[in-house]
Amino acid sequence: MEIPRPAPPRSAPEREMLEAWLDFHRMTLERKCHGLSPTQLRRRAVPPSALSLLGLVRHMADVERNWFRRALAHEEAPPHYRSDHAPTGAFDHVDTADVEEAFATWRAEVYACPDRGRLFQRSRRVRAR
Repeated sequence: MEIPRPAPPRSAPEREMLEAWLDFHRMTLERKCHGLSPTQLRRRAVPPSALSLLGLVRHMADVERNWFRRALAHEEAPPHYRSDHAPTGAFDHVDTADVEEAFATWRAEVYACPDRGRLFQRSRRVRAR
């Protein structure tokens, strides 16, 4: 099954461009991971680097959570994988990480805020004060 990835517009209003490019990059990660086994998702790109596709999925769950829920919505939403004690937590322990849980967490964070426009407007008002 091919995962669609529409090309973002080259010229559009700011919000439309932002949402299109975010979706483009989300779909890029989704496409890179599609059809891979848990072993392939856990494989480190270039040892000794901790970088893996599964680590990127976990990292992006924390990135989505941080920007949309913490920074823009001002919610109390601690990271899923990272902590002060484990700043690279999203990339750590992927050998035993639950692949389905990681994808479910990332997707939940992507869809946690259906009206992001309202949050962007509120965030701009707060910064303008």
